Amino acid sequence: MNIRPPQAEPRSDIIDSLRALAARGARVRELADEIVARLDVKSMREYMLPVLWYFMKAFCLPLPRVLPIREWIGTEDDAEIDALILPEIEKSKDKWNTRPTPDTEPALSRAGMT
Repeated sequence: MNIRPPQAEPRSDIIDSLRALAARGARVRELADEIVARLDVKSMREYMLPVLWYFMKAFCLPLPRVLPIREWIGTEDDAEIDALILPEIEKSKDKWNTRPTPDTEPALSRAGMT
């Protein structure tokens, strides 16, 4: 028997906020801080995985593209991480800029917009 656990869904308010911030030109630190603030996590160990996961989900990026964030967390080298991650976010913009969040998808589907 092959039983799969249910898939966790990201919070649509966080996804929407990250996408809005990125569309306005936010840097990686601002995006990561937004995740941490909304999840109310206290330590780096607690927020490492959620930050990676939300970057993947919000910007339709595969794990290898967001993994540099793991090495950056806890440092002050924003220029280097921005140079690595922001172009990836921009390259995938056509996927995430029009992609519905879990809360809006059913309504869009009923309206014939997906």
